Amino acid sequence: MQSTFVAPRTMLEEKIAGIWSEILGLEKIGIEDNFFDLGGNSLRVTQIFCRLGDTFNMDLPLQDLFAVPTVAGLAQQIERATQ
Repeated sequence: MQSTFVAPRTMLEEKIAGIWSEILGLEKIGIEDNFFDLGGNSLRVTQIFCRLGDTFNMDLPLQDLFAVPTVAGLAQQIERATQ
């Protein structure tokens, strides 16, 4: 099921969407798009989290993406982890 496109609202969401775009090979990633519906798989989860860790200088649990498979949800997880 395709959701309505919602563009990134913050710099954090833009960075996450940009990483997803590069790894998934998609031009347009909305903040409510589901990572797995976009073609994400376990290998790409690992790539995403390596890039996120490098970008934000932190270790995030891989299960975060399984629990909240959207840019918006992942941005919230990163915000919580940095507070």
